[in-house]
Amino acid sequence: MKKLLHQGLLITLAVAAVPVWASQKLTGLAKAFGTPSQQSAFVLSPDGSEVAWRQRNGADVGVVIYDLKTHAVLHTLSAGKSLAVDWLGWEDDDTLLMETSFTSRLPSGGSRGWQGQAIRWRRVMAVNVASGKARLLLAHRLQSAAGGVDTGAQLIAYDIPQPHTAIMAALQWSAADYRPATGTMIHDAVADSGDVSTLFSVDTRTGHGTPIATGDAFTSQWVVDAEGKLVARSEWHAQDQRYSIYARQSGKWRRIYRHRGSKPSLVGLDPKAHAILTIIRDAAGTRRLWAIPLDGSAPTRMLPTVSQPVRSVAFSRYSGTPTAVWVGRALPRRIWLDTAAHTRYQSVARAFPGREVRVYDHTRDGKAVMAEVEGSGSPPVYYLVNFATGHAMIAGEAYPQLDHVALVTAHRLRYRMRDGRAVHAQLFLPPGGDKGLSLVVLAPGGPVGDGPAQFDWLAQYLVARGYAVLHPDIPVTYLYSEGGAVRWGGVSQHYAVDGTHRLIQQGVVDARRVCILGIGYGGYAALAGAAFFPHAYACAVSVNGISDLPSLLGHEREVWGGAHSNHAPLAAWRAHIGAQSDAKVIAASPVDAAKDVIAPVLLIHDVKDTVVPVRQSLEMRDALEKLNKPVTFLELQGSDHWLNHGSTRIEVLKAVGGFLAKHLH
Repeated sequence: MKKLLHQGLLITLAVAAVPVWASQKLTGLAKAFGTPSQQSAFVLSPDGSEVAWRQRNGADVGVVIYDLKTHAVLHTLSAGKSLAVDWLGWEDDDTLLMETSFTSRLPSGGSRGWQGQAIRWRRVMAVNVASGKARLLLAHRLQSAAGGVDTGAQLIAYDIPQPHTAIMAALQWSAADYRPATGTMIHDAVADSGDVSTLFSVDTRTGHGTPIATGDAFTSQWVVDAEGKLVARSEWHAQDQRYSIYARQSGKWRRIYRHRGSKPSLVGLDPKAHAILTIIRDAAGTRRLWAIPLDGSAPTRMLPTVSQPVRSVAFSRYSGTPTAVWVGRALPRRIWLDTAAHTRYQSVARAFPGREVRVYDHTRDGKAVMAEVEGSGSPPVYYLVNFATGHAMIAGEAYPQLDHVALVTAHRLRYRMRDGRAVHAQLFLPPGGDKGLSLVVLAPGGPVGDGPAQFDWLAQYLVARGYAVLHPDIPVTYLYSEGGAVRWGGVSQHYAVDGTHRLIQQGVVDARRVCILGIGYGGYAALAGAAFFPHAYACAVSVNGISDLPSLLGHEREVWGGAHSNHAPLAAWRAHIGAQSDAKVIAASPVDAAKDVIAPVLLIHDVKDTVVPVRQSLEMRDALEKLNKPVTFLELQGSDHWLNHGSTRIEVLKAVGGFLAKHLH
């Protein structure tokens, strides 16, 4: 039993009356650690009478709505095996919103460069709590987008005074605005795409949307206030990296800010709704928070004395005002802006020293909260705390199958790279071992915990198999060059090589038994490590990783509209990588350094990966096989980039476990 103190009230945490689905006894480490979170995304209705959460039952994903007064399940909605539930939120006491997604390939012969591509489709649904029926929002508009591709609509605001109303943005395809490329390029490729960004007021009972405002193909973000009133929008011209913010005043648009360089991000309004809070990278690539007044006066740097980069800003779901700013990367911390939110957090956090506590939802009156608590050696547990009654309970567990599995707490490690820059990392050591160990370097990137007190299922699996795990956090100033571009190639791998060298010097690690493993960008890091530091690793594992940077740019060009396109996704890849013909980009591609690879390589890639195409791993496999290099390729079927499906994660862990057992012993 745990106790926490809140304004003189002694609260005891007890096991919840909320039903926890019985988990079958799991055998095998891959199944235990590979099974995704069983319960997550717990959210409270505004009046605190119901709670809803995402629930997995085997391969099926669903949503449970639970009545806290009667202690009974109201509804269980099944999303099936192919549909992911990405987010939950209450529009009002009677309506639950959920964002869902699924992946499929477009048939060949389609238009606009999308044919044959794996696409992630996103939809927003409203669930009537009384009936349990779900309705797709903006269904008519999405279904009528003939001739184009619309992956879904974005939820902008949902807890506003207007009843049964949500504000959403979507690309509305217009045949009249679509001009196929003719070679003359009189018009910009984005402007000719036919995509027109439109803001809608949506009735959550019917799903019908009424247009509020229409932007254009360059419209990047919309901003509304707590009342649901439109106040601003931004535009991004990727070709010449030109960015503007426009304020809505007296029914007209007025430009209040312009910027050239990396693309800023609008995060919301300041407490008085007089300025837009915007994250902008400075010349060194560090993210800073600025307040840009709606009246067009000079922007003001927020938190001017804070040198750490801004990660994100949290907002109140009811007032829309900022509550806290997250800064830093290796050891992130909160800077509180809202006293009431800070008090709620402190009341819960005192009971869990050394853990990551996230008080992320509360009732309208603030008397009840949902809190997620986790640690590097303890999976997330969700607590429902009622300050009014002085009671709290465990609402659910993310990984109940690990209740009786021995987990380890990470050691915090700090070391310096050869250029003098400091790196923070987590070091996981198997019980009873601290000398001459086999080491797996877990490269940053992918669906694993990236904070010092976050649970990392992949690292824990590796430790359970007897390996030490080094999980570095790349310094922002090292990952990004001036202007915000990502560093690629050998220079980006010193954080891993230098950290490994330190552990070898200390005798913790056997230099002959080191493997590098990564997912996504981490998969690139694993291949780059094997190619550019061939004597540092005994093996390398890349999951959904990048091997050929020019080829990736070529793929994005095909998808987003031709050689001269400046469509935002393509522009983002160009900004992070560079030009397709750049010699430095080619040199930073592991596939072009395949001849230097010595260590055995395991390539794992999902055919439905919508972020990094499977061709990236196939090219690396072909290059290594042509040179008679030891390589193994595993093709996954249907999980997408983030390994969301349990069967896929288990398959990955089994393959990784067998590969490491062969090459690190």
